[in-house]
Amino acid sequence: MTLSLLIGLPLVGAILVGLFPWEKATKALAFLVSLTVFIFSLQLYTQFDLANAGFQFKELYDLVPNLGIHYAVGIDGISLWLILLTTFLVPLVTLAGFGAFSQRGYYACILLLESAVIGTLVSTDLFLFYVFWEMMLIPAFFLIGIWGGENRVKATIKFVLYTMLGSLLMLVALLYITHEVKSFDYSKIADHFFAEDTQFWCFLAFALAFLIKVPLFPFHGWLPEAYVEAPAGGTVLLSAVMAKLGVYGLLRFCIPLFPDAAKAFAPWIMILAVVGVLHGALMATLQTNFKKILAYSSLSHMGMILLGIFTFSLTGLQGGVLQMVSHGVYMAGLFLLVGMLYERRPSYEMSNFGGWAKTTPVLATLFLLLMAAALGMPGLAGFVGEILILVSAYKANTVLALLAISGFVLSAWYFFYLYGKVFLGPTNKKQNTVLDLSAREIALLLPLATAVLWIGLSPNFFLRPMEKSLQANVIERLKPAPAMTDFAANQRHLQEEMEKDKKGSR
Repeated sequence: MTLSLLIGLPLVGAILVGLFPWEKATKALAFLVSLTVFIFSLQLYTQFDLANAGFQFKELYDLVPNLGIHYAVGIDGISLWLILLTTFLVPLVTLAGFGAFSQRGYYACILLLESAVIGTLVSTDLFLFYVFWEMMLIPAFFLIGIWGGENRVKATIKFVLYTMLGSLLMLVALLYITHEVKSFDYSKIADHFFAEDTQFWCFLAFALAFLIKVPLFPFHGWLPEAYVEAPAGGTVLLSAVMAKLGVYGLLRFCIPLFPDAAKAFAPWIMILAVVGVLHGALMATLQTNFKKILAYSSLSHMGMILLGIFTFSLTGLQGGVLQMVSHGVYMAGLFLLVGMLYERRPSYEMSNFGGWAKTTPVLATLFLLLMAAALGMPGLAGFVGEILILVSAYKANTVLALLAISGFVLSAWYFFYLYGKVFLGPTNKKQNTVLDLSAREIALLLPLATAVLWIGLSPNFFLRPMEKSLQANVIERLKPAPAMTDFAANQRHLQEEMEKDKKGSR
């Protein structure tokens, strides 16, 4: 019942927050619910069997048996850290909203989104997965559309249109493969071998839905406006949580279910990933809005993660998953700090800032730490994941790896430029009344700073649980079936014999 409770607690919490009669107390209730979910989720790691590559904590109940639809959930080493990342960040997002929001709807949407994200990560029935996948769109829609900035309506419409397009294509492919297998059960579908044409079109449909969510260039048109217009907490959930579900979908569905198509598309996705790295970095260097700089930086970093995933090596896969967790932590911290800057001066334009390191030294120090993690400084969260990805990419394609490295050189330029414009330089005369971080703000940022150091100094703690699952559920499925291998070998042998007979007859 562990996974069901993780899905159900925030869902019930969202309902209670929505019905709670004292609106000003709803934020405290939402925080307590999200904190309870995080504490409860820790047993996933403490009880996780590192030697087991399959699904653990499994639950199975009939929903619509005649149609083969079940409530089936379970986790493996791929989904473990993404669930813990989600439950870790949501209480911090809730606490961050205390200074700006008191409406019950805001906190209800955060809890509803948490429930949908966890449900998506644990579903082993494709119908259930799709229900949770679509359920995520509802709270995200309201978070941007109601509590966003001036251009929130435009940003919301673009986000919904992009997401819905990909989801509808995935639904068509999902119904096709489940009709062929006569089941929505993930294990049965994964054991079924699909024809080459089926793999091609289904991979394309599934991948488009997931790549829009990441997003991968050129499917990123919704990202800059959505990230900038969403409130700080909403941006954290979009970049640190929901974007990771796109990569998770590729690892869980596209590659294992359609391995031949995945191998055929891999070179093209790697090229687009590197284009995304460079495009995001170049666009970030052109911005004067520092929240938009972080948005394009996130796009660039997600491209690097996809590059590692599609090397199809254990090193690259581990680096990609570790970098998803690292990226979620340091980008969450940076976006929350940007929100705190905005609360002190309602602007995202760097020209309205300057010299804030003198008036807000604690804020400036924490921003520098998280920025250094984003730059991949040794000893911090971003370093190990990036090294694993680049080593694997270099072995797979040297040119793409070198181009990706140049993207990170650009990231150093725009991050230091941002830091210099906001925190260094001449001090604005109006900043004398600006206050440094409050006790509440320090309390919510310290866990992120600690996580950045922990991941950087103890990466094996995070790498071990995912190793066997990645090997068994991704890499092994990419290998040709023994029968196919034997057939190919026999064909080559027959061809060699025919060539010998031709030479002998001559």
